[in-house]
Amino acid sequence: MINETVIINTIKENPHINTNTLLRKLNISPRHSKILTNMLINLSSRDLIAFDKRDSSYVALRKINTIQGAIHFASEGKCAFVDVEELNKSGTKSSYFVSSNNFNTALNNDIVEADVFEPISPDNNRTFAKVKKIIERRCKTLIGVLDNVNGFVTFKPIEPIYKNTSFRIKNIANEARVLDVVVAEIINYENRNKEINIIKRITDVNDPMAYVKSLEEARNVPREFPAEVNEYIQKFIPENIKNEDLSMRTDLRNDLVVTIDGSSTKDFDDAISVVKIDENTYELGVHIADVAYYVKENTPLDDEALKRGTSIYLLNEVVPMLPFKLSNGICSLNPNEERLTISCITKINKLGQSIETKIVPSVIKSKYRLTYERVNEFINDSKDFEDNELNKMLKNAYELSQIIREFKNKQGYIDFEIQEPHIELDSDGRVLDISVEKTGESEKMIEDFMVRANEEVAKFITNSKLPMMYRIHEVPSEEKIEYFLDVLKSLKINVSLNRKHITPLTFQKVINQINSQRNDEFLKMLFLRTMQKAVYSPDNIGHFGLASECYCHFTSPIRRYPDVIVHRILWDFVFRKQLNKVDEFAANLQKIAAMNSASEENAVQLERDVNDLKFAEYFKSRINSEFEGQVFGITKFGMFIQFDNKTDAMVHISNIGDGDFEANEQMTKLYSKNDPKKAYKLGQTVRVIITNADETTGKIDCVLTQDYQTYLRNKVSKNFNHQKGFNKR
Repeated sequence: MINETVIINTIKENPHINTNTLLRKLNISPRHSKILTNMLINLSSRDLIAFDKRDSSYVALRKINTIQGAIHFASEGKCAFVDVEELNKSGTKSSYFVSSNNFNTALNNDIVEADVFEPISPDNNRTFAKVKKIIERRCKTLIGVLDNVNGFVTFKPIEPIYKNTSFRIKNIANEARVLDVVVAEIINYENRNKEINIIKRITDVNDPMAYVKSLEEARNVPREFPAEVNEYIQKFIPENIKNEDLSMRTDLRNDLVVTIDGSSTKDFDDAISVVKIDENTYELGVHIADVAYYVKENTPLDDEALKRGTSIYLLNEVVPMLPFKLSNGICSLNPNEERLTISCITKINKLGQSIETKIVPSVIKSKYRLTYERVNEFINDSKDFEDNELNKMLKNAYELSQIIREFKNKQGYIDFEIQEPHIELDSDGRVLDISVEKTGESEKMIEDFMVRANEEVAKFITNSKLPMMYRIHEVPSEEKIEYFLDVLKSLKINVSLNRKHITPLTFQKVINQINSQRNDEFLKMLFLRTMQKAVYSPDNIGHFGLASECYCHFTSPIRRYPDVIVHRILWDFVFRKQLNKVDEFAANLQKIAAMNSASEENAVQLERDVNDLKFAEYFKSRINSEFEGQVFGITKFGMFIQFDNKTDAMVHISNIGDGDFEANEQMTKLYSKNDPKKAYKLGQTVRVIITNADETTGKIDCVLTQDYQTYLRNKVSKNFNHQKGFNKR
């Protein structure tokens, strides 16, 4: 009788032992090999031993931990990682490798329990995990395309992480057809082929917006408002303001108040007025839509606004935080319509200092709906408007913005003027062109005024000792500062920085030192990467990037929920003086701040991902075309190249030179192991040729021009070898 313990001990004493050697070691006759094989399979299923495919051998397993976390697929589903939420001893989150044969029916993003084992190979010191059980099925639906393969309708997921997962369709919704993009509901996870029902048709695969729509569906973008919200606004939200709305309000309807926005803007939540009182004093009025007056706490409308957190801007469309009746109707500061507002009216001296501020509920009637383009013509080309009073006001406004900007610069504020790509689409959603958005003086002027109003409101509420929703931005971390300086050193840019005393002013001086030696977009991006993320918080630590000791978001309540909260603080505790509600209100702020920081992060990521899909569409028609770009990112997998239109593509490290390149520890360059003098550094200009653009994932690949012919030869060779293998089968 073959003993299990003896088998395990023999494998422990002889790591990576194959079956034949094991038979000899155990003195087992070859005719009994099937018995041994069955026992090995049984031991393997119980995680006592493992079969290593690389050398067809067995190793003993030693479990060292059991973990819980979310599993995230990688590499086309060939492997995954279980990410543990709790921080480890080093203050980071642990992540454990899982091979595809150890998924145990788990799908991407499921919450799992997994056993962690010691490394099984001396040349690979990585621990690994096996999924033990599924705690929560988070992956319940998938987006994919219906296809016809040999007369059978098949489902192909859009996400490449499911490339190695098979599906069997049980039922198909009536409207779905072959080559449709559809939603599939998983009804059976246990089989090798996951059973699915096709429950919804999204669009046709030939729709230019097909993959954008599928991404929206996958991220649960809320295109429609719930029925209870629609019922609420029909019942409680008026078309026009009423006389009873005007009590407590300062009447500014006769003042020269205007909006200045982009030409395509439909919802206007901020308006301005500027008066030059004398040679030394200006009065700046920033008038913001009084959204909180209509969005009452603990109503279906408020609950939905909190849930959404922000409007989402996807290409040429907006997914609004508030229903149209508010965002484009009663709350929008449309020209020649009376609207309820909260006004921050500040007197500012010629040094840019605020000398007096009052914040009041108000009513305005915007006289003009101006565009950035037209006001830029007024500022840059002296192209006047017909109304002389408007010309005078805009002249004073521009003067004041210059004064405010100079004041902020002295505090350490740095205006990077980061260029963003603008995607031009035709009426069907096809990409026509991608260009760089330019920021003019009028855009900067409005930003100057909004920043000052946000600062004044934050200071006012803080000085009133009231709970507050701040917009905070931490000092850059030591690690990011170190990386920043490493990159500058690799570029031979000399700067002096006291790392123990980091302030906006000291950073501004560093930027000035850099600009005196080299000034390009890459260095602006590099500096921005050094910064932390700005978030919302009830605790004030200041805003490093804006050089503000006290800052909040007050000026965009139509599209940001934190601004609604700030308006609610003003209404409840300043205007109405309902101080009995302060403690209850303050108790909820931390949760609301965290929710809104997450909503903002999700919206920004979605906007970027949608743009990436359209970037890939743009480059798909430019495969084999050459472009000049700048190395703006280094990873162990390769380098990212950014082009003049602010799109980017990746050069995989295997396609560089002879395939002998690797990244240095600081991730500032890729260098040849055979000839370290051959290197590609961050900020370096290179020429590349586009080789692939995937509209489903937004990934764009390229190779260096000098490596292109080698890439083509390797591609032909790889395809030939693959075909040989296929023919043998």
